[in-house]
Amino acid sequence: MFLFALLFCACKDAFTPQVDAKYKNLLVVEGFISIGTSTTIKLSRTGDLQDWQVTVPEKNAEVTITGNKGTLLNGFSGEDGQCVLNTENLSLEENYMLSIKLADGKTYQTAYLDGKASPKIDSLNFAVESKGFQVYIHTHDNSGNTRYYKWDYQETWEIRSPFPSSVEYKNGKVVTRDPNINIQYCWSTSKSSHILLETTERLTEDKVTFFPLIHIIGNSVKVAYMYSILVNQYGLTPEAYQYLVNMRKNTEQIGSIFDSQPSELQGNIVCTSNPGEQVIGWVSAGTVSQKRLFISYKDKPAASYDWVYRQSCEAFISSQDSLLYYLGGNKLIIDEQLRDGKVKYSMSSRECIDCRLRGSNIKPDYWPN
Repeated sequence: MFLFALLFCACKDAFTPQVDAKYKNLLVVEGFISIGTSTTIKLSRTGDLQDWQVTVPEKNAEVTITGNKGTLLNGFSGEDGQCVLNTENLSLEENYMLSIKLADGKTYQTAYLDGKASPKIDSLNFAVESKGFQVYIHTHDNSGNTRYYKWDYQETWEIRSPFPSSVEYKNGKVVTRDPNINIQYCWSTSKSSHILLETTERLTEDKVTFFPLIHIIGNSVKVAYMYSILVNQYGLTPEAYQYLVNMRKNTEQIGSIFDSQPSELQGNIVCTSNPGEQVIGWVSAGTVSQKRLFISYKDKPAASYDWVYRQSCEAFISSQDSLLYYLGGNKLIIDEQLRDGKVKYSMSSRECIDCRLRGSNIKPDYWPN
């Protein structure tokens, strides 16, 4: 998340730091003008030091992309502060400026931005390391024009409920579940939160090999069945790269009294209605390269205790008399049984039966199984 924290120390006695007013309620602009696909611009406001990772969405702002050859695209930020624009027809032959007009009338803009072409990702691979999977990326640019790289990714993993449920309590009675409503197989998705950067500025070749993207512990739910990572690669200007280096230092490396003071981040977005106002963010433009990798539970070392995902789930038997009591306590029915001439119900917690509590039951189009 493109925010910065102020340094504070934790002494024996708790205290509430005094936050300089200039660091509160700053506009944060996140996004990349993605030539050839869609572009998402996210607008938000900084919070207090105590909850610096929590931001307030900036709603109802007009967002405009203007090209120096006549292109004009615009939209508005929604409840989440995001504005999505169709930039499929943009070209590297044109330079683009981002403009923002808030609901209160304040205006912001970048200069015209040169588009950077991202080279193709050569490969993604994983290695079994440190009781888990280490994912690496490899790329190069024969022209030597990239030199500064940034990556982000989206993870998706399969979730399976350990107890398939054949019946449910509905309208005052136990009935057969609708087989068309899937509650056993789901998929959860998460986006990267770290700033991943690399430069080949001091190398003879513009080539990146074995750059570590993410390490997944072997007993994580992410690799219990099937895991996917979709990686986006961006080429940056030297200025954008340095800005993100400083941003990473402020967001990920500050936290003790031995760390350096955070630098004030000067981005490439200015408030044209109030030039003295500080704005957080750096917007770049260019093409994006993508590649996807799958990791299966079958890729785990054989018979390794440390690689087994264990979900804490237990089933129990309920009588008809106790059924409503358990249903009111976050439990669901697995099935109906006849024991010793009496109807009984096997039950478990809702989290162990309905996978929709942990993900979506809509299978991604790209999923292999």
